Amino acid sequence: MVHQTNEASHAAMSNLVGMSGIAAGSIHLALGIGRTIDAANDIIYDHRYSSSLEAAHTHAYDMEAAAKEAMKIIASLEAENQSLRAACQQRSDYIKTMKFRD
Repeated sequence: MVHQTNEASHAAMSNLVGMSGIAAGSIHLALGIGRTIDAANDIIYDHRYSSSLEAAHTHAYDMEAAAKEAMKIIASLEAENQSLRAACQQRSDYIKTMKFRD
């Protein structure tokens, strides 16, 4: 009896090994692409966070400078107010003195 080999079955089995390798490689490629995208998203998030934090610090420093300037202006106005009150009191005292002279 002649031993028959099924060449189609043998070819299919050979292709199965190759296709399994290609499938595994494709899965690893997809995972690698996914990890790369995740890493890029992390970098973008970190950059945006750093930029926002830097902008917040800059704004805080600007607000601090504005507050210090406002405090100087308020102190100046309080001194002027005190001077005007003293002048008004002096004028009032003078008017009272002049009334009693008559």
